[in-house]
Amino acid sequence: MPLKLKGVLFRHGIQQSEWAAAIIQRGGRNGGQGLSQPTATQILSWGIWPKLTPAHDIKAQTEAFLRGKGVADELIASAWEEDEEDHRGVATPKKEPRTSGAEFEYETDTHLPEVEMLTQQAKKHFSLFRDPFVDDVQGPEDVFLAGEQRYIREAMFQTAKHGGFLAVIGESGAGKSTLRRDLVERIQREQAPITVIQPASLDKTRLTAEHIADAIVGDISQEPVKRTREAKARHIQKLLTGSSRAGNSHVLIIEEAHDLSVQTLKYLKRFWELEDGFRKLLAIILIGQPELKNKLDERQNWEAREVIRRCEIAELMPLDRDLEAYLAMKLKRIGREVGQVFAPDAFDAIRARLTLTRRGTHQAVSMLYPLVVNNLVVKSMNLAAEIGAETISADVVKGV
Repeated sequence: MPLKLKGVLFRHGIQQSEWAAAIIQRGGRNGGQGLSQPTATQILSWGIWPKLTPAHDIKAQTEAFLRGKGVADELIASAWEEDEEDHRGVATPKKEPRTSGAEFEYETDTHLPEVEMLTQQAKKHFSLFRDPFVDDVQGPEDVFLAGEQRYIREAMFQTAKHGGFLAVIGESGAGKSTLRRDLVERIQREQAPITVIQPASLDKTRLTAEHIADAIVGDISQEPVKRTREAKARHIQKLLTGSSRAGNSHVLIIEEAHDLSVQTLKYLKRFWELEDGFRKLLAIILIGQPELKNKLDERQNWEAREVIRRCEIAELMPLDRDLEAYLAMKLKRIGREVGQVFAPDAFDAIRARLTLTRRGTHQAVSMLYPLVVNNLVVKSMNLAAEIGAETISADVVKGV
């Protein structure tokens, strides 16, 4: 269950990244640095605390930070309580009663690995001339495509081509943005007559139907944007119809869609229903974190049921059984074989290290998403080089 701190930040216009950067860690290789985004998310969404920086230290720094932002003392005092309603007014699903401590804990009693650069020593140790996880996707051949990723990749393309409505959902670091970039590149590479429309607003909480309308006009024509809502609606219908009759398709792509307001979500149905005869004029692809799945649950947002019932959901799951293939592909792209870097027992150790356990139920929750795997492997490579281990073994992984 999320902490009320998450709502406090949201209501005061404070970005999670700004708060994370203000919280200085106290130990390990990351001592003196701010919290990483994965660690910040763990704290806000699950109440999972880092191993090396005490929770009371993070709380003290956070309270000082919030006071500096003018947050009222009574809100600061409640920040560490569990929030049964998330910061956008969406009810959080009830969970089973638990005992003491964090709702999720790691089987190894450690936190998820944070970002760390591959050291020069590690590169020499493993005969690498570049980091396999930095700027690693430079073309479609670099995109890892197991069965699930391949399906979602094709679903995105067919949605864009034929006027569908799709939500692609995944944890931070699951590969959502990579698939979005792959879609845009594929449209260009195959010279498909599809116009991609991407609203430029960085803060999706403030994205409105009017902003989307302006983005559509700006991306498919050079004509000036109309001022009134009625004029905008007629203008969009005219532009999309003319472009469609010329043989073009159009797709609206919104990243960070979990931040959309319910009101904007409801308006998306109006855009998707624009048509010329039987032909849809605008496809829609939403890309967001798991909160988007909650937002697209009509039991929680009954007033948005008309758009929810029309939106297909495709969810990016953890690598799990594809872990070996993923790492083999990343290493092959830089000229190394997976057996030259990993001992056979390392993979199961990685799976164990990146699995959370729900306290009291022993329910396993996999966090084997690409970004998290990358972070753990880099830290393991650095450690192996430090201790002189020939390859990354299970013991090395456990030592991170």
